[in-house]
This record gives sequence, structure tokens and C-alpha cells, in this order.
Amino acid sequence: MRLRLSLPAAHLLVAVGACLLAVMIGVVSGVDPAYGVLAAVGIGFVVVVIGDLAAGFAAMVLFAYMETLSTLQGLSLAKIAGIVIAGSWLAVMTSNRRDFPNPLTERPGLMYLLLLFIGWTAISIAWSPERGEAVSSVIRYALNVLLIPIGYTAVRSPNDVVRLFAVLVVGAGIAAVSGIVDAPAADMYDIARASGTAGDPNELAAGLIVGFWVAAAITVNPHIDSRGRVGALIVAGLCLLSITLSLSRGGLLGLAVAAFATMFVAGRWRAPVVASVLGIAALATGAFVTLSSSGAQARLTESGSGSGRTDLWTIALRMIDAHPFRGIGTGQYLTSSVHYLIRPGAFQRGDLLLVAPKIAHNTYLGTVAELGFIGGALGLAFVIACGGSAWLAIREFERQGDERLEILARGFLVGVIGYAFSLIFISENYKKFMWIVLALGPILLSVARRAGREADEAAASADGAPAPDEPHDRREVAAV
Repeated sequence: MRLRLSLPAAHLLVAVGACLLAVMIGVVSGVDPAYGVLAAVGIGFVVVVIGDLAAGFAAMVLFAYMETLSTLQGLSLAKIAGIVIAGSWLAVMTSNRRDFPNPLTERPGLMYLLLLFIGWTAISIAWSPERGEAVSSVIRYALNVLLIPIGYTAVRSPNDVVRLFAVLVVGAGIAAVSGIVDAPAADMYDIARASGTAGDPNELAAGLIVGFWVAAAITVNPHIDSRGRVGALIVAGLCLLSITLSLSRGGLLGLAVAAFATMFVAGRWRAPVVASVLGIAALATGAFVTLSSSGAQARLTESGSGSGRTDLWTIALRMIDAHPFRGIGTGQYLTSSVHYLIRPGAFQRGDLLLVAPKIAHNTYLGTVAELGFIGGALGLAFVIACGGSAWLAIREFERQGDERLEILARGFLVGVIGYAFSLIFISENYKKFMWIVLALGPILLSVARRAGREADEAAASADGAPAPDEPHDRREVAAV
């Protein structure tokens, strides 16, 4: 009696492959459980990305917030996820599918600006003292920049945007809780400060600025489910508490700048938003003065060198003075800073250059020091273009009457303004979170314009008239 398989051959191969993968994961877990977890997460992520590119990009947002938690045994889940999603994106871009936005055709100016920036970093290898560091820097820039066209292609619909912002709020909540419950001991800094999943108090505070304002936008958004709004309210409170516990002067100043920006970004909700911001600021200030320690208050109120930050800025300024247009070369600040130490002027923290060299702690100043005014201008132009895209998206959502996305976009832009200000105090050049935040501006504009075109086409179809982009001969046929 012959046994016949009821499953198709393709399904049988999938089942056999799944069994083999399970066995391989079991073997790897026996060697090191961390590698087994990594393999299981990686395989699950591959399945998700193949089925939904937008979900894969949303996972990247989550990984970007969980900088330290997403690293196992020196292996970064974010980097592995980035490789997977990049491969999936390349497969989409090389296919014949036309339902995915193409940034090269829709936003060529923005893409050319990015290519010029990456090209200039590559050219700077020629005059970089440490060529290996320069090559590594170019590769890191290129991989992070790739997140922008990936996100542009992946996020296509208003629901994708809402889901992406929801994931961002979840990531901010995890980072905030981690900073609150697992604050490092006081001997790591001059006083105990929350650092959370970012691993650094200033970076944690900067990232939570965006999370706070997006969570606040969800909280006040009447077009979102009440359970989601309550959850966002809790996350907003956790973000505010964690930013305060970080004792990051840059983070708190960024939060204040974002609060000031609400006067210009809140639109027709300006009056209630500004009143709410002033009330929250008064309560938070009163609670901090009443409940915080004298050491914490002294850190925020007493002026100083910012734990050596001004010395690092002085070195960067000396680099700019020596090489104003071309810079010292990409990725060269750490290795070259010691050569700019012996100059007129006192230094309080020479150990930051000799014993344990530190980066510039200023994204803008560090970029100009390494890439000169040319590279700095290209980078700043791109930042402005991304912020401008978010503003244009707000205007488009307002025109369409889509209050749900308009409120979310306004909250996001306020958070971005605060985050951009906080970059004065930290170096985020190679951080995925910064590039994802930059990518969200063009993404919002792409979704807004796509939704506008679809609405116009639907209205034209209902009226019996051709869509605005139809050829003239099709219009005549429609008229007949």
C-alpha cells in the first residue's frame, strides 16, 4: 500500500525547513542561550518584514529606543534587524510593484542632498589621518542614512503612521521605565542620574522629548481609542519623570524649547495647549523643588563647564579654525583631539582628551569639525528639509480635514524641535534614533500627499470627471 502525501510539495518544504530551523536554534541555545534568543527573534523578524515592510520599520523604531536592551553578547539586534529590512527593501525596489512610494522619483532633491552628504564624507577619507576610522565612519553614516528611503517606502497609509507613532510611544515608555527603576549609582556621575535603555542620561532625555510630545498628542486626540489615549497619558507622565530624573540640563532645555514651540505649532489649539503646558511646567517645577535633593537642584541651577563639555567644544572650535571648509576628516575627532590640546587657553578636563577621549558632545559642532562648513551645511540643509516636510504634512492634513493625523504630526514636530535643540549637548551622528526621527518628516509628507491624491481621485470619480493627472484624451472620453 503506497502512502500519498496530502500536502503540496511547497508546503512540505516549508514544514521541513521550519523543523530544521527549530533544531538549529535548539543547538545554538545549547551553546549559548543568548544566541538562541537572538536567532529566534531574528527569524521572527524576517517573517514579519517579508509580510509587512512597515511593521519591520516600526520594529526598528522600537530597537532604536532600546539601545542597550537590544544588545546581546555584543550582537546588536538593531543592526541585524537593519540588515534584514534593508534586504527586504531592496527586493521591493527592484521588483515591478508600483504601490510602494519611491523616494528617488517623488523626492529627488532630498535624496540628492543625502547622496551629496554621504559623498562628502567619503571624499574626506583622502585627508583623514586615520583612514580606518574614516572608512568605518562612512559605512556607519551610509547604513543609518539608508533608514530614510526605507521608511519612506515602507510607511504608505495613515494607519501605518498611527501604528508607527504608537510603537514610538511604547519604546519611549520602556526607556522611561528603565530609567526610573534602574538608575545608575551616584559614583558613575557626580550624582545618581537616570540613563535607561540609552545608556546615557543626556541621550535618554533627548529621546524622551520626542516620546513625550507624541504621547501627549495621542492623549488629546479625540479620534483615537480611549484605551490608547489613557496608555499614552501614562507614558507621557513617565517620560516627564524620567527626563527630570536624568538631571540632563540639555534635555530639560530641549523640553522647554519644545514647550515654547507649541505657541507656533499648535495651530487652532494654541490657547488650550499653551495653558496646559504652563500648568504642567508649574506643577513639575514645584514638585522638583519640593522633592528633589539639594545635589540634584545644584546640578541644574549652578553654572559650570558641563562636566568638561565646554572643553570638548573648545577642541572642536580649534579644529574648525584649522580646517574651516573641509574639516579634519570624518570620524577623526577622537583620534585627533589630542593634537589640538596644546594651545593657548586653560583646560579643566584634559583627561577627556588624554586618559579617556570623548566625542564632541555637540552634534552640529562635531559635524562641522570633521566635515567642515561644506559637510555641516549639507547636514543642516537636510535637517531643515526634514523639519519642513513635517510642517508641509501638517498643512496637507489640515487641508484634508484629517484631524487625527494633523494632531499627531503637530505633536511630533514640537518634539522634533526640542530634540534638535538637545543635539547641541550630545553627539548623535551615528545613532539610529536621530536618523529615524529625521525620516519621519518626509514619511509624513509622503502619506499626506498620497492620501490627498486618493481623495482627489475619489472625488473626481464621483463627479464623473477624470483625475487631475489623467491624460487629455482620457478626459475627452470621460466627458463623452
